[in-house]
Amino acid sequence: MFAALQKGRTHMVPVAFSAIVILALLSGAFYFVMRIRLMKADSARDRIEWLSFRSSDEILETYDALFPASALPRFCRFVFWMTVVFAVVLCGMIVGRLLTR
Repeated sequence: MFAALQKGRTHMVPVAFSAIVILALLSGAFYFVMRIRLMKADSARDRIEWLSFRSSDEILETYDALFPASALPRFCRFVFWMTVVFAVVLCGMIVGRLLTR
């Protein structure tokens, strides 16, 4: 890949894959921020559950209900579905290339 970049050529798949990885890391950081904010907002004694025992869907729904103006849950859902679509397109490209050989 680096040899192709030195020659002035770029490939779309590595660039798109790098963008997806960066967005996934950013989404993971946003999930952590949401868990911390929910832990601080919870007045019960079992606040530590927000860090480990709750599912991601429950985190998104609860955060969206408590902080309706926040864009974090929408961004996390967007990144998830974009990753799914990217994986399907990538699989389609691989199958298409294998069938044309």
